[in-house]
Amino acid sequence: MIRAWSIPLLALGLAGCAQWERPGATPQMRDAALARCEAGAFQAAPPANMTVMTDRGGWVPGSRECKGEGANRRCRETEGYYRRPSYGTRDQNEPMREAFVEDCMRRDGWVLK
Repeated sequence: MIRAWSIPLLALGLAGCAQWERPGATPQMRDAALARCEAGAFQAAPPANMTVMTDRGGWVPGSRECKGEGANRRCRETEGYYRRPSYGTRDQNEPMREAFVEDCMRRDGWVLK
C-alpha cells in the first residue's frame, strides 16, 4: 500500500535541488507527470524493507583524563564497555523506483536540470 507521504518524499529524494523541465510545460503538468511515473514505480517495485546493521558496535576502551600539575594533578578514569550493534531498515527497492521514475520522465520528454 502506498502511503500518502511516501510519494512526495520520493520526489524530494530523487530531485534534490534539481527540477524536471520541459519546454512549454507548466508546474501542474510536471507534477501530474511525476505523480504518474511515481505511481508506476511503486507498482513495479513496492517497498521491500530489510534490516541492516547501522553500527557494528564493539568494545569501547576506557580512558584516563588528567588535569592540573604537581600536587594539584587530578586524574579521572573511565572503564571500557561493550556497545551493542544497532540496526535500522533500508528499502532495497528504492534505487529501482528512482531509476523507473527517471526513465519514465525522460521518455515523456522531461529533462532534469
